[in-house]
Amino acid sequence: MSLPESQAPGGSKEIRRLDITDLERIARFRRAGYGGCVSDALNVLGVRDTVFSDRFRPLRQGMQLVGRALPIKLHSLVEPRAPEHQKELEARWEVEGGHPQKRMMKTVESMEDGTVLCFDCGGDMQPAHFGEMSCQVAYAHGCRGMLLAGNCRDTQYVLKMDDFPLFSFGTRPNAFGGWIITEVNKPIYLPGHLTHYVRVNPGDFIFGDNDGVQLIPGHLVDEVLLRVEATFEHENKERDLLAAGMSVDEVYRQFGVL
Repeated sequence: MSLPESQAPGGSKEIRRLDITDLERIARFRRAGYGGCVSDALNVLGVRDTVFSDRFRPLRQGMQLVGRALPIKLHSLVEPRAPEHQKELEARWEVEGGHPQKRMMKTVESMEDGTVLCFDCGGDMQPAHFGEMSCQVAYAHGCRGMLLAGNCRDTQYVLKMDDFPLFSFGTRPNAFGGWIITEVNKPIYLPGHLTHYVRVNPGDFIFGDNDGVQLIPGHLVDEVLLRVEATFEHENKERDLLAAGMSVDEVYRQFGVL
């Protein structure tokens, strides 16, 4: 149940912002947030097209994926590269700052802690696109989860990590077939639920739980958080009254349709 707009703080059109870190935002969203209240807050703010496809599934029920989006674009490698082509690529990568995956991890390292890697795999479902060792590197440098429009692997070890929720399209053991990162921290498009695609911009926020995954536009993150927290407090009072045996007539008189 969402908080009535008349009771919601900040009912004006002013968008509130908080002077807190992204790790603090993550902790507060995880404490108070769930898919329904995030969706309701976005709806009140006029955002209705940022729910991702139900193909994104958590490795384990109960995972909450929360953090600042770091969009990554991949391209499939169907055939092995010829040696001369590989040398050309490595020479170009050296000029550009190293192997594309290294550049991605350096971007994770350079950003504020609390990022979520968002992988656009171009629809390729043949290989596994990410594994546990890559998750470990990302986590060690501040990443707090992954939204993967492809396959992951090494899941029995990923599941043993302290705090790396991962939502993907599936799992596969094979890395051969391959892929290469083509863009780091540029806008991408991931499959949507209410729209064909959801655009993910650098700086947007991701919220995922058992109900699915949503995007919170970057400029609305704190406003949504504050509304979610207000709903949390409001609903906790309702829960106490309901548990105490409030009559059905009184429930609907006070709270309306639940």
